[in-house]
Amino acid sequence: MERFHYDLHTAIRGSKNDKFAVYPFRHNKPWVKAQLQFMLACGVNTILFSNSATTTFSYFSSNEFDAHAFTVELGKVKPFGENDMANFAGVKTSLIHLISGQALDLKEYNETDFSFFEIDQIIDRQHENFQLHFADDVENFTDFPVGTVIATDGTQEIKTTKQGEAIIFPNANVAIGQRALLTVIPVEVQPE
Repeated sequence: MERFHYDLHTAIRGSKNDKFAVYPFRHNKPWVKAQLQFMLACGVNTILFSNSATTTFSYFSSNEFDAHAFTVELGKVKPFGENDMANFAGVKTSLIHLISGQALDLKEYNETDFSFFEIDQIIDRQHENFQLHFADDVENFTDFPVGTVIATDGTQEIKTTKQGEAIIFPNANVAIGQRALLTVIPVEVQPE
């Protein structure tokens, strides 16, 4: 029996890629092409591949129960009732079809339909004196030139190190020891 877990969210911060999904670390198991096709049917064409174990609900479901799982960001959070529900039609239709056992309308897999990223840097806050070096309204997936200082933690400067490196989920106000920022880089994948 196949198991599915799509952990649906809205992001606090705007994003250059309005909808995106985080594919949990698979421990040497292949990425599943049909799941990427399902995400595309949901209107999600930006996929971030996690390359290590995490504390997310989707990772837990994937790792412990072998579920097909994603954390799915469906756009920027808005006050209740202010979301344009037409933006969620693909997600709604695809989930209804999956749950009710109806045929899924999946487009043939083509990697050019997607923007794929993998996590490059995980920046945990280590000092009281932690600061991000970009504005609060900079969107997820904003990239910076190689060598740009994106944060300081105590006296340590944290810089981008790769072409196309972009920020995601920045939060300078997390507790010491917690993740304050991820950087991601474009990647090519070969799902099965």
